[in-house]
Amino acid sequence: MSIVPTPRLGPIALGAVAALAIGVIPAIAAAPADPPDLVPPVGAASQPPARGGTHSVTLITGDKVTIGTAADGTVVRSVESPNGTTAGFHRAVIDGSTYVYPDAALPYVGAGLLDKQLFNVTRLIADGYDDAHAKRLPLIVRYTDAAAKSRTAPNVAGSTVVRRLDSMQGAAVAQKRDKAPAFWSALTGDSVAAKARHGSARPTLAGGIAKVWLDGKVKADLAESTAQIGAQQVWADGNTAKGVKVAVLDTGVDTEHPDLVGQIDASTSFVPYEEDIADFNGHGTHVASTIAGTGSASDGKERGVAPGARLEIGKVLDSEGGGQESWIIAGMEWAARDAQAKVISMSLGGGGNSTDPMSAAVDRLSAETGALFVVAAGNGGPRSISSPGAADSALTVGAVDAADKLAEFSSQGPRDGDAGLKPELTAPGVDILAARSHYRRGGSGYYTTMSGTSMATPHVAGAAALLAATHPDWSGPQLKEALVSSTKATDSYTPYEAGSGRLDASAAVHASVFATASAFSGFHTWPAKPGETDVRKVTYTNVGDAPVSLDLVIDADAPAGLFTLSDDRITIPAHGTTSVTLTAALDLLPGDRQISGMVTGSDSAKVVRARTLIGVAKEGRRQNLTVVAKDRSGKPLSGRVVLTAENLFTTIELDESGTGTGRLPVGSYSGWLTADVRGANGPHSLGMALMSFNDVQLDQDRTVTLDGRKTRQILAHVPQQTTAVAPRLDVHRSFTDSLVESSMLPNETYDSIWALPTGKKVTDGEFEFGARFRLEEPALTAGTKSGTYDLLVKRAAKPLAAGTRKLTAVFVGEGTAKDLAGKNVRGKAVVVRRSDTVAIEEQAKAAAAAGAQMLLVVNDGIGRLQAWDETPWGPESPAPLTVATLNADQGGELIESLQRGGVELKVTSHPTTDYLYDVVRHWSGAVPADPTWRVKPSDLARVDVSFRNYRPGKALEYRSDVWRGWAVGNQLTAPAQGERTDWVTSDADWLDDAFIVGETGQHSIDVLRYRAGKTAKSSWFGPIQRPRMGPIGYQPVRYLDTVYIPAPGWGDSGSGHVGEAHGNFDVKDWMALYQGDRQLNWGNAEYLPVPGLAAERLPYRLVVDNDRAAWTNPYSTHTLTEWNFTSAATGADSAESLPLIQLDYGVDTDKAGRADRRAELTVVASHLPGTTASIRKPSLEVSYDDGATWQRSELNRDGGAWRAALKAPKSAHFVTLRVTARDSADNSVSQTITRAFGLR
Repeated sequence: MSIVPTPRLGPIALGAVAALAIGVIPAIAAAPADPPDLVPPVGAASQPPARGGTHSVTLITGDKVTIGTAADGTVVRSVESPNGTTAGFHRAVIDGSTYVYPDAALPYVGAGLLDKQLFNVTRLIADGYDDAHAKRLPLIVRYTDAAAKSRTAPNVAGSTVVRRLDSMQGAAVAQKRDKAPAFWSALTGDSVAAKARHGSARPTLAGGIAKVWLDGKVKADLAESTAQIGAQQVWADGNTAKGVKVAVLDTGVDTEHPDLVGQIDASTSFVPYEEDIADFNGHGTHVASTIAGTGSASDGKERGVAPGARLEIGKVLDSEGGGQESWIIAGMEWAARDAQAKVISMSLGGGGNSTDPMSAAVDRLSAETGALFVVAAGNGGPRSISSPGAADSALTVGAVDAADKLAEFSSQGPRDGDAGLKPELTAPGVDILAARSHYRRGGSGYYTTMSGTSMATPHVAGAAALLAATHPDWSGPQLKEALVSSTKATDSYTPYEAGSGRLDASAAVHASVFATASAFSGFHTWPAKPGETDVRKVTYTNVGDAPVSLDLVIDADAPAGLFTLSDDRITIPAHGTTSVTLTAALDLLPGDRQISGMVTGSDSAKVVRARTLIGVAKEGRRQNLTVVAKDRSGKPLSGRVVLTAENLFTTIELDESGTGTGRLPVGSYSGWLTADVRGANGPHSLGMALMSFNDVQLDQDRTVTLDGRKTRQILAHVPQQTTAVAPRLDVHRSFTDSLVESSMLPNETYDSIWALPTGKKVTDGEFEFGARFRLEEPALTAGTKSGTYDLLVKRAAKPLAAGTRKLTAVFVGEGTAKDLAGKNVRGKAVVVRRSDTVAIEEQAKAAAAAGAQMLLVVNDGIGRLQAWDETPWGPESPAPLTVATLNADQGGELIESLQRGGVELKVTSHPTTDYLYDVVRHWSGAVPADPTWRVKPSDLARVDVSFRNYRPGKALEYRSDVWRGWAVGNQLTAPAQGERTDWVTSDADWLDDAFIVGETGQHSIDVLRYRAGKTAKSSWFGPIQRPRMGPIGYQPVRYLDTVYIPAPGWGDSGSGHVGEAHGNFDVKDWMALYQGDRQLNWGNAEYLPVPGLAAERLPYRLVVDNDRAAWTNPYSTHTLTEWNFTSAATGADSAESLPLIQLDYGVDTDKAGRADRRAELTVVASHLPGTTASIRKPSLEVSYDDGATWQRSELNRDGGAWRAALKAPKSAHFVTLRVTARDSADNSVSQTITRAFGLR
């Protein structure tokens, strides 16, 4: 079994990016004396807010996940594979974070080879790793042992090595987003990936890579406080930690601050785009002065804990307080190895546990160099210990206030994954006064107040320096033990909450006795064997000149007898050690529990001289769930079963015997297996089956059998003859706080889809099963009197002329020129076998040369035969004649008939699609006994579709049904010019997309729902094209002091689409925002964020200037649009739509985009949702000489539109438009479209 656990994260709504802070735990809490945006939310400076935002995230596999938020808050999402198709994916939503696992990636995640955060689209967007903001996906890889020994780092295709990270046997790697498919192929190896997908081999990574993580974002997580921890008493003895090296890995430092002048020995920056160590954030300066500030700016009052220490400054966080994990690791290596720091202070953190790359680096560097890493616990409250504070060897610090009360924000244990004991101690971290960087905006003076475990950490780092000055020969573990052992008790809190207590620097420095810091008895499986125990050693060290006797007491809220000591009274010799054993009776520990406590050692005066943290944890009750699967013939079926229960998503691998077992927590389980089975057209045909089960109560070991012999074919019957293309299977299972969904899209090699009925409906949560078909008029049919064959044919390949004809079939073996020699095949249908030695292109070339009308290729394997590799819009090099393929069963029968005598085929060709059906149905509660449905005309809406590009070309189009927020489907070939009648399920929501290959892409501006029995019209690619915004992903908004403006430049005629240029270098989209005459920002018109706007309501001017060469499109060669509007700052809980008036146009043209010289022009002015001002009458000017002269044209109201009649002179060839509109709030737009359309 392979488990894909999902971390505990706070509730987060996709799209609400301005409020996201996912997987990254700031180590700085509220700072009352400074502005509230001291450390902005992750991505807040560059990410759009909840409404109107769109994000595309290319995953490590090359699959692209797109998130678009509609004006009403509906989130619409799609998944697209690198080749323009979608094979299938799984979505899990746990604790508010959405994970999208492409089907090919799931086995690698389950095997622990890929970090699950690589598929956490919520975090990827929050970290600024969407495609618009990161052209490369930052990764951390761990090399295999063999690869690590190589002098040169392995370089996987499609990526570059940014820096070696020897401390975790790996490197930081940047995967090029546009090379993601090549990277994935090189990383997994095609053959290995194929086997893993079918469950026949344990997956492994290639290229010398052992594991891959996301290089995630990390965030920066005094007079009274130094007295609180006893530092002043240490100074009184003359100890200021003189000469002890302390590294500070943070946002840099203000080297000119009086308290830090002369305190810094060395510095370097690991932030690629900020080479200077200047601290524009302020966090690092505050931390550095808390450790070693001299107090010069306050006449010595605000001194740091160790003013004599020498600072080594490593800048690992940028001016926004964020950084990547690889920067942190590189900084750690420098601090421990190059700077040779005795103590390394890290007031930062990100998501992880003790096995993540940062934690692994801390442990390795600690063991290698003896340095002590002092790390902030984080600011997430209970169960939120961040990395690298999760490392075993790190001294992890929580925060208390001046009264030793635990700060509400202070991260507490247990550690994720193994319930480890963290933090080890606390220190002052609330309202800490320390140095203020003069580089930082906001505030004044030399000092500022901050709160957080970030502020507690440098207190401990400074105390460690004082202790190191007292004991210069001590290693990091010894320093840690002395500091943890000597804390001031905070009895109101458990060790999981506050460690051993609050830091006491004076006690640590003056202590002669200390003990093992932590004796965690481990995380254990359920159940424990009778009498099973765990034994740990606790060692007491005496550095004094006289022996010390201690009484040992266990203080833990635990069952009687759970913890016992081998001795309860010990004597530690002078300059010696004494050890005792701590035994945990595991059979006395209840399941699903974590217990923490303390062993205290007190002297004869009842003074506690040493403290040791103790704890133990046990998983909850587990039972075995065995799944047995059989195919439609009753034979064993291997594969991967997706399992889900409340807050759980995992998989069970089925081996070649069709059996797999998972050891799982008790609960109610649902699961499903998507597998290849025999199809509908013979033993060699291929079908896809979804076999699921629900409500399996795992209160004891259970077995579930998925019997493919009981599956039923899923069919949708429609009134006209059709063939199914791009079917989809959906399954949804949700509980109170979590859900898992899968969508599978079988490719053309499958001839059918099947489902296993589940019986009664679910009783807990929701279950939904669905199927979606596009049913097209067949491009080509062929058959005999016995029936029609199941052909696979590409409409984009060279078609037969429209109509029905009879063709004589001729079998010619492998179809070589030699096979054809001497045979009369002219005007006939040539039948050949697929061959390993003769490419299908050669077979087609030979058949065409011999005069054949059609080539039928018979497959020799399983499923339909895809003739050759193709782009989504058809073959790279179309065949010289019509080519279709037959499966092995039907094709074999045809060959046998031909060998017995002549066969005449009835062949019907439809070169273009005149009609199609887009139908979808979902069943709630269970998979029905008969998943077949007859589509009634009364359930359908008619859509008259026209494609009106100015010239013929290659086009792609798809109408996606929006199911539970996801719009998933494959792009299919469409005509650039032509008409089609579509019949569409009326009780579903739809999104439409269409593309002219290499030119423009058009998208629905909103979710569509067609009315049953009614006719709608949909037009694509026609003039007039201009900038057009829309509520799904293309809505301009204001959030706080920032506006986010998408302005796609090439929306086609009408009000239904926004349009973007695709892959054309002769298209220029430019946009700029002004306040008065001052330009605030400019850039590509696809997307423009402008931060730092004034809070008050002010007028603004947005200018969008677009050009394209006439060869790319003769119409709309230049557009100039100017919006004038007002805007003010919003609150933190909502975004506001910008009142940018949209202009839509309509005019009847021929296929070439030319209108009659007296044609009627329609203009519609409107607002996007969120603006209430009413539109006033627009004005229209027309030019017939590309804008040299203008004529005012009268607009007459017609309902919500305005109409005007053209009066074009005979000499005119094009019409240029200029429209101005204004609303009741005085927002306005002026739009000029040069050569908007042609004239005939």
